[in-house]
Amino acid sequence: MTYKVLFINPLRDYIDRLVAAAPDGFRVTVMPPGTDVEDLCREAADADFLISGVEVPEAVFRAASKAKFIQYMSSGYGQLPLGVLDDLGVPVAQMKTHSISVAEHAVTLVLTLLRRIPASVQLMRDGKWREDLDETSYSELYGKTVGIVGLGNIGRWIGKVVHHGFGAEVVFYDNAEIPLTVSELVPARPVSLDELMRTSDIVCVCVPMNAGSEGLIGRGELALMKQTGVLVNVGRGEVVDERALIESLREGRIAGAGLDVYDREPLDAASELLEMDQVVCTPHMAGVGWENVQRRIATVWQNIEAVLRGDVPTGVVTQAKRPASLEPAASQDILL
Repeated sequence: MTYKVLFINPLRDYIDRLVAAAPDGFRVTVMPPGTDVEDLCREAADADFLISGVEVPEAVFRAASKAKFIQYMSSGYGQLPLGVLDDLGVPVAQMKTHSISVAEHAVTLVLTLLRRIPASVQLMRDGKWREDLDETSYSELYGKTVGIVGLGNIGRWIGKVVHHGFGAEVVFYDNAEIPLTVSELVPARPVSLDELMRTSDIVCVCVPMNAGSEGLIGRGELALMKQTGVLVNVGRGEVVDERALIESLREGRIAGAGLDVYDREPLDAASELLEMDQVVCTPHMAGVGWENVQRRIATVWQNIEAVLRGDVPTGVVTQAKRPASLEPAASQDILL
């Protein structure tokens, strides 16, 4: 038997590799960005599995009456109509392979800010050596307190790296209950959000976007930060009040920010954030990495084959068709 796998709006940088990795018995149909909804619905009607990289019209999911499983290629799944998919009885999984890349990127942003790398590079480009270099404005990560907002897979990786690699103290805030064994493994100490903002030298925001996280870091929370503190956001832009952050940076109430996500994306080229020397911006690419590409490809086919066996795929975000006798499978993320 041959199963049809419909890949909608593919991530073109590695679509050929994903298709080439298809096990025997699977036929992949690729629908490029901009395909008409009618064409998508027609192809979805006889698809056994759907893979999506971006937002897909609800009508396409409704047309996929044979679909056994949907794999979303991102960790964020706010664009998916989960209620509709639950009603249709289609299990959906997010990608949980990017934690290492995002955590490394977050730590890179922290070090870039503390070591003032952009300013130092600019000195060299201006033909200067160490002129105008103010040693009091450069800092070490060693011994600092790193506050992690959201101790999920990404937050745990950040905690491990900064604690074991740089000797930083780690505190965290998470509105979900975190098992004691997890916080001991990092290790990290739970605190309230206010205490985290007040005592941390570096605040790393790692939470996904949901009803409880929008605007979580607002004007009041930013006002609690140390004047020497820096904020790094690799979660979602809407979690941090961007206007309040800009005001805090402009007025010198915090020392800097490293951002990979923004309230609106792509970030406007005229944004004040891009004009500030104490801000480092990257284009929502923290999860980018060849190793992560390989993990994503492997996860797609592992999850599809798991569904065919009657097992639970990794990263399930809906309850639909979940075998009652099975617990969710362990994450594919590599843990120290």
